[in-house]
Amino acid sequence: MQRKPAHFWWTLVIILAACLALLSWIFVPYVFNNPHVSSNYKILDKIGRLPKIKAFSALDPPEGDISGVKSLYHTFRPLTSDKLELHNEELIKNYIGNFKHDYINTYVQGDFRVIKTRVLTKNDRFTKGIAIQAVALLKQSKYSEPKIFPVWIEIILPNAPASAAEDIRQGDMMEINKNPFFASVLHVQRIERVDDDPIMNFTIVPLVYESPWNPPHGSQFTISPPDKLNMSAKLPIFEL
Repeated sequence: MQRKPAHFWWTLVIILAACLALLSWIFVPYVFNNPHVSSNYKILDKIGRLPKIKAFSALDPPEGDISGVKSLYHTFRPLTSDKLELHNEELIKNYIGNFKHDYINTYVQGDFRVIKTRVLTKNDRFTKGIAIQAVALLKQSKYSEPKIFPVWIEIILPNAPASAAEDIRQGDMMEINKNPFFASVLHVQRIERVDDDPIMNFTIVPLVYESPWNPPHGSQFTISPPDKLNMSAKLPIFEL
């Protein structure tokens, strides 16, 4: 059998070196710059380079606009499905990267009535804590009774005790302001209706964890940032 010439092996080595260089120049930066992609998230987790989600201070939270339910509705309703999908990718990327990425951040405020509450599981994007689904209530004037407005939220309370789901019940009222939890929009969904305006559904999560959560029933409890996310799970948390 004829032996391969020496230049063959040198050529092979050069090709392999070039492939490794391309891998390091293209693939590695892609993984680190896009931790929100499920496969990248898993790689970063395996090599111990997963970004740790930060508990921000109320004195130094991420910059962001404060939006009431009307503003939220009129801002996001016109977006097409494709634009909403891109927006949601940027929101989760921003959240995982502790808002180092220069992108819009929106804090939610308003009055809401609880629809339901449930404990989070390993099959959810946030694997520990509880999630509360609620509908917005809005007064048309200062003296009128509040009416249901087509904005829903699901607020995630990471690492809340499972028992807290029993302390926040259907019909309970929640007033959400920027302080003390700085609840930030993480995902936006438009729900089309045949004979009515669409519902805009917002997944929101606290960025500040210094204060305990006071439920309408039972004892107050603490929350904290998630240690890790299940990026294979979809948002929103509640099926609509």
